[in-house]
Amino acid sequence: MQNIILDPDQAHEHDSGEERKLIGDRGDYFLNRIQGEAGVNISACYQCERCTNACPVSHFMDIKPHQVMRYIQLGWREELLQSSTIWICLSCEMCTTFCPNEVDVAETINHLRNIAAHSSITPKEKSLAVFHQTFLEVLQKTGRVNEFRLMNAYYLKPDILHERIKNKTFKEDLLLGITMLRKGRLKLFTPKSKAIKEIKRVYSQTRGEIV
Repeated sequence: MQNIILDPDQAHEHDSGEERKLIGDRGDYFLNRIQGEAGVNISACYQCERCTNACPVSHFMDIKPHQVMRYIQLGWREELLQSSTIWICLSCEMCTTFCPNEVDVAETINHLRNIAAHSSITPKEKSLAVFHQTFLEVLQKTGRVNEFRLMNAYYLKPDILHERIKNKTFKEDLLLGITMLRKGRLKLFTPKSKAIKEIKRVYSQTRGEIV
């Protein structure tokens, strides 16, 4: 019987297709699915770790960017969708920029985040997941993101206001909002985009599926 490698940093030593099917809950299916949906050649990643070294927030992540690629190759779906990484990612695309094989790591993580947002899996970073979903909801309704409307919608989500008051960040957010409003940096209302129908169509086509 072949050994199953549990450490993704060592998994590159065992690359046969047969072994890959033994690792993870979905094997090659998950790899092929993400590559097909995101349009990213994840198989081209050879774990040079340049993406992780370039990432400004990798030290906050429980799964580093290069490990995300390896997890997908190994079919470790649940671990990825339950991770903090997919919510912490800034989408700054530094990882993609520094990849020598032009693997779009940022788009891959964004796609995983989209899948997780529309799944039944409880997010590890709940407040970030709720903010992400609220952002998309506001964008879908108006075609533009109005910061005032976005934050109002965010605070009305279950447990968010209570959490912000508990960790003493609500007052800071409120004072910042008032300051921005006084300086004309925050608009109370923003007209809907003329392309709202097209935006809704794109949103419905690219949203993650229930898994």
